[in-house]
Amino acid sequence: MNKENITYQTWNKVAQKYEDKFMSSSVYTYSFDALLQHTKIQNAKILDVGCGPGNITKYPLERNPNFNITGIDFSENMIELAKKNNPETDFKVLDCRNIDNLKQKYDVIIYGFCFPYISKEETIKLIKKSKTLLNENGLIFISTMIDDYDKSEYKTSSSGDKIYTYYHQENDLVEELKINNFKLLENYKKEYTKNNVVIATDLFLIAKR
Repeated sequence: MNKENITYQTWNKVAQKYEDKFMSSSVYTYSFDALLQHTKIQNAKILDVGCGPGNITKYPLERNPNFNITGIDFSENMIELAKKNNPETDFKVLDCRNIDNLKQKYDVIIYGFCFPYISKEETIKLIKKSKTLLNENGLIFISTMIDDYDKSEYKTSSSGDKIYTYYHQENDLVEELKINNFKLLENYKKEYTKNNVVIATDLFLIAKR
């Protein structure tokens, strides 16, 4: 079984546990608030890619119910939870790798911790596809874990469930945005420490088409 199938099976299995742990997005509110400040269209069409149980979708909707949000995820169980948590929102089962199957354009595309589960080559393709899916002056939001790409590996939970986790690098993502003529608006990192040692770093990018 390949990495993608193992990851898919695990996300379907742990969907409820993920919702229980991450439905509150309070730790990431700074980045979401920054995105909302840059979103000038009151009824903006927003695409939430890898939406999980709808935790990110819920945040902007609570602040502006006029947003028109579509969420996609390759896990059927995640989509069911997303529909429960955001009953007025349109959710579809769709792998982010097939995002070009969507035929409409958006004002904002959100990749909220989607990139840690796709390869460097796939992120390059997604950023390129995003350019064609965004309206003029549309925004792209990226949050991901960063470290040396060579450290990408399977992570195994206490229950034995495995997910292949990709670490991306800030310079690579910023350069890819530039290549596709995005203007970088926000670049923010959040470090997590243990005993005064940095053990993980999250990156948040917002760019405009």
